[in-house]
Amino acid sequence: SLLIILAVYFYVLAGSFRNPDAAIWPKCVLIVIALLSTLLVIRGIRLTTRGADTEMIHSSLLKGPMVSILLIIAYAILMNFVGYFISTAIFLPLGMFALGQRNWKIMLGVTIGLELFIYILFVVELKLRMP
Repeated sequence: SLLIILAVYFYVLAGSFRNPDAAIWPKCVLIVIALLSTLLVIRGIRLTTRGADTEMIHSSLLKGPMVSILLIIAYAILMNFVGYFISTAIFLPLGMFALGQRNWKIMLGVTIGLELFIYILFVVELKLRMP
C-alpha cells in the first residue's frame, strides 16, 4: 500500500512538468505500478481471509528493501537541492554498493556512462533542461 501512495504522489508531481508531453511516460509507468500494487494488496487480502497459512516475514528480509526505499526518497529530496546530475552521481554508486557491487571501477564506469548518456540524449539532443 505504501507503493500505491508513492505512485499517486509521483503521478501528481508529474502533472506539474513544464512540458506536458514529458509527463506521458512517467505517468504510464506510475499507473502500471499502482495497478500491480493494487493487485498485490488484493491477493494478500484474499489469502488472509481464506485462512491460508501465511508465513511471517523475518525482519532481516525487509532490511534491503527498506534501505532501498530510504535511498530513493533521499535521492528525490537531494535532487531538489543539487539537481539531477549531482544527486545521481551520489545515488548510483550508493545503490550499487547496497546491492552488493564492490568493484569501484564498475561503479565509477556505470555512473560516468549513465551521466554522459543522459546529458547527451536529454540536454544536447532533445534540448531539455534537467532539474
